[in-house]
Amino acid sequence: MGGITTLATTALPLANAVADTVDRVSGTSDSARRQQAADERRYAYQAEQQRLQWQREDELRRQDQELQRQKEEQARAEAERQRSREMDWLAQSQNLAAEQLRAGQAATLADKEGDARTRLAQMSAAAQSDERRRVDALRRTVARTRATLGSNGVSAADGSGEAILLGVVKDSAAERGEAEGTDRLKREAIQQEVDSVRRRNLLEQAQLAERQRLEFMSRFY
Repeated sequence: MGGITTLATTALPLANAVADTVDRVSGTSDSARRQQAADERRYAYQAEQQRLQWQREDELRRQDQELQRQKEEQARAEAERQRSREMDWLAQSQNLAAEQLRAGQAATLADKEGDARTRLAQMSAAAQSDERRRVDALRRTVARTRATLGSNGVSAADGSGEAILLGVVKDSAAERGEAEGTDRLKREAIQQEVDSVRRRNLLEQAQLAERQRLEFMSRFY
């Protein structure tokens, strides 16, 4: 009995110590699990907060990008409207310049044509006056020649008399031909002056159109 009592006395404290140790280990294990669970919840919360933060940042970036895109689109639209206004203004300005050029040219041409008509009318009147003068002079010359031939006993129907009269007529005809030739050259010169103005007008219009085309292309293309 004494041995059993001693054994029991020795075993009970040992068992109690083991039980205490098991309880402490079990308690420590539960505490670690709770801490781990808490840490995991904290990490999960932090991860969720980070994800939400990134999501907000992404949304802000997207909004900023959309706002920037809208601003750029508005700027492009305004630039295009401004370009269109400038194109219209330049086209109107160029059309006005072309109209003013044509109006000035038309006035100059009308003056030149009016001057040409006046000069041609004066030339026609002078030519008619000269023709009447030549006819009158020829008649007087023929009459004087006939009288001279008659006083000398020569008939105008004779060969020599007829030759003299034909010579007088030929001289008058030659004078008429020379006058008509001179008159024709003067008329051609006047017409050339008018044609020169027309050609110059066309050239100036073509040059202006080319300058305007180059100006338009250089500014807008």
